[in-house]
Amino acid sequence: MQLDRNAINRMLSLNDEQLKALIRSLAENTGLDLSSFNISATDVQSIRRALSVATDADLERAAEQLKQRPKRP
Repeated sequence: MQLDRNAINRMLSLNDEQLKALIRSLAENTGLDLSSFNISATDVQSIRRALSVATDADLERAAEQLKQRPKRP
């Protein structure tokens, strides 16, 4: 997934369950294990807030960090 303003807007348009599923999928694809982490409604609200105020520089840093993580086999 390319992390840019369009992607963020698509993420913000998802309902809570869809956003949780996307977060889990992105985490899994970058080698993070969230299986023991329960994403609550409050977490989703916080994620939405963070996404909505993310600057282009924030998005560039996040995209670069995701590229640097080793992929899961």
